[in-house]
Amino acid sequence: MKHQAPGLFGKVRSAFRRFLGGPKTAQAATYGVLQQLLPGEEQDSAGLAMGQTYEQYDKKEQGRLGPRGEEKVPQFATES
Repeated sequence: MKHQAPGLFGKVRSAFRRFLGGPKTAQAATYGVLQQLLPGEEQDSAGLAMGQTYEQYDKKEQGRLGPRGEEKVPQFATES
């Protein structure tokens, strides 16, 4: 079963194909545009610690709440 592209994406992809002159060129252009939408180099959301940015993950830096699996989440009092 082939994945159906969402409406707007399909229109943009079609415009790229017409503008750039063929499916292979359009595919490369579409891939380039979509790469800009994804943060970071690794793009491994399962590897992120809570409070860590993709940029921090790429640089092997710790996030604001600590290392993955050991995050120190602030506790807030709630009214009952």
